[in-house]
Amino acid sequence: MAVTPIYVARPIVPKVDDFIAHLAPALETRRLANGGAISADLELRLSELFRTRYVNLMSNGTVAIEIAAKALNFRKKVITTPFTFAASVGALIWVGLDPILVDIDEEYLTICPDAVSSAIDQEVSGILGVHVYGCPCDVDALDAISKSSKIPVLYDGAHVFDATYNGRPVVGYGAATTMSFHATKQFNTGEGGAVVTSSLEVNSRVSILKNFGIESEDLISQLGINGKMSEINAAFGLANLSALFEERARRTTVSQIYRDNLSEHNRIRIVPLRPGTVGSSGYFAIRLPVESGRPLRDKVYLALRDLGIYSRKYFYPLISDIPSYTAHMSQLTFDLPNAQRAAMEVLALPLHGGISDEDALFIATSVKRAIDD
Repeated sequence: MAVTPIYVARPIVPKVDDFIAHLAPALETRRLANGGAISADLELRLSELFRTRYVNLMSNGTVAIEIAAKALNFRKKVITTPFTFAASVGALIWVGLDPILVDIDEEYLTICPDAVSSAIDQEVSGILGVHVYGCPCDVDALDAISKSSKIPVLYDGAHVFDATYNGRPVVGYGAATTMSFHATKQFNTGEGGAVVTSSLEVNSRVSILKNFGIESEDLISQLGINGKMSEINAAFGLANLSALFEERARRTTVSQIYRDNLSEHNRIRIVPLRPGTVGSSGYFAIRLPVESGRPLRDKVYLALRDLGIYSRKYFYPLISDIPSYTAHMSQLTFDLPNAQRAAMEVLALPLHGGISDEDALFIATSVKRAIDD
C-alpha cells in the first residue's frame, strides 16, 4: 500500500518570496482589483506565451465561458459536447442558452464535426468545442463549418494551456478560447481564467461585460457581471510562471513512464493526442473496456483507491445523464454512442510534478495488477 496518498492533481505553487515580490506593488498602491498593473503584466506575459493579441483575465474559467458566449452574441441554441466537465455546458445554460449535445470522435474524444454539421439549423448561433486531455478538437474541420455556416466557434481550452497544433497555439483557433487557471490546472493563479482572442472587437466586448457593462465613468452600455481577476491572483500567476517549465518537464517524464509500462497491455488503450499536437502535458488518460456489462474502469479505480492512489473517472457522468442539466435543454433524446462508451471507459491517472519515477512505476504496475486480478 502507498505510504503517502497520491492524488490525481497537485497545484504548483510559487516560492513565498517570489509571490510577495510580485504582490508588493498592489500592497504599496492598495490597488487590489479592477485591472491593475499586475493583471496587465500577466496578460502581456501570457499573450507572448500564446502568441496571440489579447488575453483577458477572468475570475474563473466558468465566468470566462459565460462572458465569451455573450461577447460572441450566442443566442438560442449552441452546439456542444456532452463529454466535458459540468462547467462547460452549465455556463451556457446559466446565461440562458439551449445546449444541443452531439457525439464525439471515437478516438480523440473531442466533438465530432460531422455531428456538428448535422445539428445546425436556423436557431443555432454558436458552437462550443472542448479540447480534451490536451488534445485539440478537429479545429480545421470546425473552422470550415464556421465559415460556411457563418456561426462562430468558441473553444473551452481549459485542458490545453500553451500546447500547439501544427505549429500554431491551440488557443489561437476559433473566434475565442476560454481558459481555466484553477488550482488543479497545469498553470494556475489559485483561481482564475481568461478569454483569449485575436479580435479587438471581441476583446473590447469581453472587457466591458466583465466589468458590469461599464464602458466609461458615465456610461453603462450593457448588462454585465463582475468577472475580473484580482491583483492577488494575478501576482500568484506571475510567480507561478517560473515554476511552470520545471513542472511540465516532470509531467512529461511521468507520462513517458506510464506509456512505456501500459501501452503493451491488451486491455488498456491510452487516449491519444491528435497528430501535430506538441507541448501538451496536463493529463494522462486511459480507456478500459466494459466487460460483461461491468466497467473494468470502475474496478481499477477502486483498487487504486485502496492503495492510496486517487485517479479520476473523467468525464463521468455525461452531461446528457444529469437531470438538472437536461431539464434546461429542448433536445431530450441524444444519439451519443461514442460519448456514452467513453464515459464508462476513461480513467485519468495522477499526473503532476510531485510524482517520482518510483511513484509512476508503482501506479502503472498497480493498474495492470488490478486489471489482471
